[in-house]
Amino acid sequence: MAAATSIADQQLVTKRAQLVFQILVLALLLGLLANYKGASQVTKIRQVRATGTLHLAALPIDNGKTSSAALINSVAYLRIVWPALVFGVLISAAARTSLWGTPLYKIFDGSKVRDQLAAVLAGAPLMLCSCCAAPIFAAVYQRTRKVAPALGLTLASPSLNPAALTLSFILFPWRIATARLAMALLLVLAGCIVVARIVRPPAPLPALAHRPTEHTWGRLLTHYAKSVGHISLGTVPPILLGIWISMWVMNRLSFTGMAEGGRLVAIIAVALFAVLLTLPTFFEIPLALSILAAGGPAGAAAALLFAGPAINLSSLLVIGRYSSWKLAFALAILVWGIAASGGLLLG
Repeated sequence: MAAATSIADQQLVTKRAQLVFQILVLALLLGLLANYKGASQVTKIRQVRATGTLHLAALPIDNGKTSSAALINSVAYLRIVWPALVFGVLISAAARTSLWGTPLYKIFDGSKVRDQLAAVLAGAPLMLCSCCAAPIFAAVYQRTRKVAPALGLTLASPSLNPAALTLSFILFPWRIATARLAMALLLVLAGCIVVARIVRPPAPLPALAHRPTEHTWGRLLTHYAKSVGHISLGTVPPILLGIWISMWVMNRLSFTGMAEGGRLVAIIAVALFAVLLTLPTFFEIPLALSILAAGGPAGAAAALLFAGPAINLSSLLVIGRYSSWKLAFALAILVWGIAASGGLLLG
């Protein structure tokens, strides 16, 4: 009897240690990401305040209209974003493991409004671009079985990036920057709930599926490794495909050319193109400035500032693969509708 009690006590101690370990791993990854993204973005804000100009790493673009040119541009894009994509995969794997075995599941264990607010507040500080945040949708949706919070967390990361919003208010007229912020808040707080309720995609596997039955360190580490493999194999290929298609499309279209038409056509066209475009963090800002410099409408610039970072073809492919293609299509239409409507209201 005493031996059985001793074994039970030892298992309890191991379980508690593993809970602490899982939380620490996730916290460490988030801390490293905050240091990587935050330090560079604060530096950008200081430079813009001092010079009034945003200087970004060059994205060498081959303007050819061939598949090889799109491939070259895709590689150039990945050279910029690959560290953030690695962080996205590792954080997603840690969340996929931790959400079943730690108190973290309580983050999404309340009312719809509370869950959505928690998701948005958790996503905004990540400051990841849309394709790098896409793996997070896969992990959160599989574990919580709640599509609206999973979308909210994933979309809040690029849409409500504090540094990008700050630069928008510095470099653009207040009405354009405010329109960007308002459209982003509408998307993550209300739009995600609406589209999830309308589409109602099939639920993924139960949240406790694949949970280790024994509390051993070997099983826990194996589970982490399997989660990294699962997230990588499930999300990286569609992300790469989406980047290539986006670059192929971008070589054939021009934002400034779209902005030269009538106001209505320009705003609608820019909003549609922005939904599919794959951009590194902050790159929507010089594109929007180029629209204004070419004499395009302010609404087109605002539509690009919002839709460009909010979603892209890569993240739509990941969302469709892990939920339903109907949801991905509805989300694309929602982002385009918000961008076009907000841009037209702005003028």
